[in-house]
Amino acid sequence: MNKKFPINFLAGWLALSCYQPPIYLFTDPYLLQKWYLCLLGLVTMGVLVAVGRLRRWKSPSWKEVLSSMASMFVAVSVLECLWVVGCISVFGLRPGGEIGTLGNPPELALNLCVAIPLAVQLALRGKGWLWKVFYGLATMLLVSVLLLTQSRTGLICLALYAVVYICVGIFTCVQKKSVRIVLCAACVLMVVVSTVAHVISHKTDSTSGRAFILGRTWELIGEHPFMGYGIGGFEREYMLRQATFFKEHPDSEAAMLADEIRHPLCEFAYLWVNWGVVAPVVLLVLLLLPWWRWLKDHDEIMKPLLLPMLGVSVFSCFSYPFYYPIAWLTVGFSVICSIRGMLSNMPIRITGWGLFSISIILAGLTANDMVHEHLWYKAYRRSFREKEALEDYERLYGYFCRNQSFLYSYAMASFKRGDLDRAERMIEECGRYWNGYNRELLSGDIHLYRQEYDHAISHYQMAQQMCPVRFAPLEGLYKVYEATGDTMHRNEVAQQISTKRIKVHSAVIEKIKNKYQ
Repeated sequence: MNKKFPINFLAGWLALSCYQPPIYLFTDPYLLQKWYLCLLGLVTMGVLVAVGRLRRWKSPSWKEVLSSMASMFVAVSVLECLWVVGCISVFGLRPGGEIGTLGNPPELALNLCVAIPLAVQLALRGKGWLWKVFYGLATMLLVSVLLLTQSRTGLICLALYAVVYICVGIFTCVQKKSVRIVLCAACVLMVVVSTVAHVISHKTDSTSGRAFILGRTWELIGEHPFMGYGIGGFEREYMLRQATFFKEHPDSEAAMLADEIRHPLCEFAYLWVNWGVVAPVVLLVLLLLPWWRWLKDHDEIMKPLLLPMLGVSVFSCFSYPFYYPIAWLTVGFSVICSIRGMLSNMPIRITGWGLFSISIILAGLTANDMVHEHLWYKAYRRSFREKEALEDYERLYGYFCRNQSFLYSYAMASFKRGDLDRAERMIEECGRYWNGYNRELLSGDIHLYRQEYDHAISHYQMAQQMCPVRFAPLEGLYKVYEATGDTMHRNEVAQQISTKRIKVHSAVIEKIKNKYQ
């Protein structure tokens, strides 16, 4: 068998995992199946590498591995972009930015920001003019679709790539040092100013919302800067902090921008809240390690990985790239390449059997999780029509007892099937891992139907403080006051609903407002 076959096959497998279309077998059809496919690909790769080391097979060079990974990822990215172009030709441009087969524009933008510099490297180093033309056209297609995602973070990455390539071109073509410096400085200034101006002027509400989120996140960091809040600290604490802010500043303009937040849109801030100051420092070291190796040793193997790592670094500042496999694959492969000398010097039997054991364990854990996630999905679907679905949830509880999404889903299913005691128990347990708008709203509904009106009022008020722009908590308060015969407060809430500003107009919101006119 051609020794390159498994490399290309596994590289294609991992590339496909980053673009896997939704599969409706799990509660999250967009993300979970990507992770399962990626983990199974890594397991297969780990087993093959382990067996190869133990059997002393001739291993491919790092350059061959990198070339296969890059070419397969670019090829799959091109197919995704062709799909986007086909969808545009049939349905037209998507208002919020193109998503292709993925869940949202930032995910597509992240994948393309990793693929673009790889395509450029392949175009520059391609053997034969046909390959150079192909990868050149591929680069143009990837850039065009990246712009169609309307991702501001993707645009920042593209601007940084342009600066790097232009400065490299200047240093290559211009001999005089002073002229090089002036031209590079002018280039950097022009690109940075134009990009920043566009980013600030585009989606101004989103920019203001990000600033608000980071402000509240920094308050959390300031209270526990060294140790953090522990696992899930951000999910437990942030929405409570947002509610406190709007309780103290009810007239804040940020109230119109507030929403349910589970991530501060900055990986460094997220890690800092959860684990303290050490965690973002570790992430920064991992992101800079390939650059340090290249600058220190002029390691040519690291060169093609620098700009993809730069892209992941930029997204880490303004988004949540580590929700997706591509960020982990990019950083993991870059770090492994950076320490490949140390790995090669380790005893063959230790690395072989160690890697084989880890791969088998990971395969078992992944398969077990896939089975339980599918059973959860089936229980969720059954909960709409069968009360017996609650017993399915109960059987899965032992496995998912620390999963905030499962506990909320269990509470909602119990509420819909009329088991209020179980619903209250699950939603209270969910509060140990997550405090948010939807949890408070469901808690209010549970207490309302249990006729525990004081508790219902407190939960509805907390939900309203978390997301002042929402109408549902006010509706809940109206029902409470109507049930208790509190006409004065009921009329006040009705007045609030009828005069409340609307963030996003819809038929449902208009119906609610007309109902309380």
